[in-house]
Amino acid sequence: MASQKIAMGINLRQNKIEGSSAYGKYYPEVDQQKTLSLRGFAQHMTDHGSIYGRAIVEGVLMQITECLPELVAQGVPVQLGSLGTFYPTAEVKKDAAVPNIAAMDGLNPNDVVKAIHIRFLPDSTKLDNLCGPAFKDHCTLEFRNIIATQKVVINGKEKSVTTLKPIATAVAEWKAQNGGSSTGSETESVMAPEISGTSPFTDTTQVTIQGPQGAEVRYTTDGSDPSAESALYSEAITLNATTTIKAIAILDGETSEVASKTFTKSGESGGFDLGN
Repeated sequence: MASQKIAMGINLRQNKIEGSSAYGKYYPEVDQQKTLSLRGFAQHMTDHGSIYGRAIVEGVLMQITECLPELVAQGVPVQLGSLGTFYPTAEVKKDAAVPNIAAMDGLNPNDVVKAIHIRFLPDSTKLDNLCGPAFKDHCTLEFRNIIATQKVVINGKEKSVTTLKPIATAVAEWKAQNGGSSTGSETESVMAPEISGTSPFTDTTQVTIQGPQGAEVRYTTDGSDPSAESALYSEAITLNATTTIKAIAILDGETSEVASKTFTKSGESGGFDLGN
């Protein structure tokens, strides 16, 4: 089980709605990772100290997925310990609200109710508060990328393509183009390296680090910031456990910002445990 607390990545997206008071500003979005399957979640619970094997844990979770909707469909809210409560709500059809008591006589609920939604209410007690600002205290946040969506034509069809640029790279480019930082400090002209690899991964993953042409790249795997004395990157790094890679580029005596990326192995976690 990993000992470090795995960071939640935060990307920034620019508001490009002309006329908006927020036009041009950047707003945070969670850098969501690949969804963990029920089996993967069961393995995570097993690796997280459960006395039961994966098959038993997976069986219990599958039973929950069957029984919880059954109970909620009967109007019974289900509380899962300190996690929170699943409960149903009704959505009315357009213009179908019951106008008065007389109209209720012989009325079929299906003529009024458009949908039944399963809702989730996080626990908000002082001890196990998982709501909004309180849950943020359980997270370790790190900025990662500027995210943008643009329209491109592929094989004659217009499609939306999402691009990512490391924030450290964008800042370095901005400084290079504007002759220095907004605080008037010395110009940082060396772009931060780009760290690439698959996360989450099952057994192993290969991590590559690409720095500016001619730069030497130094990196760490223990979560500490790298320096000129850190390991020199020369070939792909093979990971078999959850690891945070941090890297810098050094060119002509100048050092870039620190690039950082966490690679998560399925079944490992250093973050906040929702279980007991």
